[in-house]
Amino acid sequence: MVVTKVFQIKQTKNLKRAIDYITRDDATLIKVAKHEQDDAFDYTLSDSGEIHKKIISGHHLIDPSNRDAIYDDFILLKQSVDELYDNDMLSDLKNDNRVLAHHIVQSFSPDDHLTPEEVNEIGRKTALEFTGGDYQFVVATHMDKGFLHNHIIFNTTNEVTLKKFRWQKGTKKSLEHISDKHAELYGAKILEPKLRNSYTAYSAWRRKNNYRFEIKERLDFLLKHSLDWKDFLQKAKALNLQIDTSGKYVTYQLTNQPQKRPVRDRTLSKKGRYAIEKMKEQLAVNEVGYTVDAIKEKYEEEQTKKQEDFEMKVQIEPWQISEITRQSIYIPVTFGLEQKGTVSIPARMVDQNEDGSFTAYFKKKDYFYFINSDKSEENRFIQGSTLAKQLSLNSGEVILTKNWEITKLERLVQEYNFLARNKVTNSEQFQEMQERFLLQLEETDQTLKQLDDKTAYLNKVLGALSDYQDGLVPSEVTLAILEKAKVDKNMDRSHLRKEIKELQIEREALRETRNRIVKDYDFAHKMKQEYEAENQHKSNRL
Repeated sequence: MVVTKVFQIKQTKNLKRAIDYITRDDATLIKVAKHEQDDAFDYTLSDSGEIHKKIISGHHLIDPSNRDAIYDDFILLKQSVDELYDNDMLSDLKNDNRVLAHHIVQSFSPDDHLTPEEVNEIGRKTALEFTGGDYQFVVATHMDKGFLHNHIIFNTTNEVTLKKFRWQKGTKKSLEHISDKHAELYGAKILEPKLRNSYTAYSAWRRKNNYRFEIKERLDFLLKHSLDWKDFLQKAKALNLQIDTSGKYVTYQLTNQPQKRPVRDRTLSKKGRYAIEKMKEQLAVNEVGYTVDAIKEKYEEEQTKKQEDFEMKVQIEPWQISEITRQSIYIPVTFGLEQKGTVSIPARMVDQNEDGSFTAYFKKKDYFYFINSDKSEENRFIQGSTLAKQLSLNSGEVILTKNWEITKLERLVQEYNFLARNKVTNSEQFQEMQERFLLQLEETDQTLKQLDDKTAYLNKVLGALSDYQDGLVPSEVTLAILEKAKVDKNMDRSHLRKEIKELQIEREALRETRNRIVKDYDFAHKMKQEYEAENQHKSNRL
């Protein structure tokens, strides 16, 4: 969204030069009418009598419009450090390798249609939140390059503690998120805005525009349902996938999408999965597949099912949302007593409902950026599972978790049953499929046991909390359970009841799917035995 660059300023002469550069008149002055004056900025009168507004603001500076005063303000604070600590080794003014200030450039697209005043305010809010308000800074908005951009210079010395600002790994990322947030939010406070994107629309877009992703989806499908290399190429054509084997590398291109250039096989898989020899090896074990006429329809059916996949679904009520823009929704979240901030959820992860609520679709390992507007040093990434718990905790809504084992089992059994229905029951293709299925079933049973163990454990903790909070004298067993669980003995039990309910829903859905699929497997296995017995009977008669 907003392009941010950061430069270090060392030595006082470079600080003076940088301040002079960003505050120069030819970049920061705009002509205004007399009635357009306000108190936010300083004004100058030209020799011809024209009024110009100086788009410069500052924080804790005597006179942000005066370049010499800005420089003096910065230097005086550094001198206070020297006076107080009398340590030449730690003096910013006596060591050329010490960082005196950071220079941030914040650039905006002309398509944003922002005014210079708005851009300056975005810069001011960005700097204020990024530094926590305890560092001097100046924000100068330039209009001389054909696009609006801010120059922000902030003093590295904290006005309160006199400690240095620590630029660490992740600080630049924190700055970018804060910058993007204020740029996105500024002027976006309209009633019931409509998201520009959505989970449903993004899923469809990804299939059409993420070429490598889509090419791999088609190749994987073809490798399961083609009988040999010639059949593979014919079906690839039916799926609008052009395969060129004339050069040194195999290249792939989607003919029904605006893909500008073909992609090489090695860019799709580092292990060479889509090289010719590897694919021919996979095709060699296949004995049955969809026909050329049916391949497109079956592929689209499979993709439709995949689009419905998610791991966690949670309802977000309107009152939980602090801001809505065309790109995202902003949610206030709290970790503990003092760690309060906001998280931006991209529009591509939510569907906006008619009643004003949103349905969010997360994967457990999706990442979201947590911004603490009061303490930027606490900004960090949080996982989708953590965010979903926060959202559901506040709203009381149950998180619907679709365990990933369900999806993997369902896909495998579809392939397995397809082979069984086509009486492919004694081939490498079938044996390999059977082994994968049984292995996945074993993994699913392990997951079920983990869910059972966790549910049983939380049930014990809930009982112990009930005894501790409602009973006169808690039992020794109660105290031992709570001590081991390390939970707040006065916590709201409804939170724990909710978590248990969510686990029960996930566990029951997985168990039902697992049992249903085992029945399908048993049925397919029975078909295999009957088919083998029939063949044996025919052989005996011959």
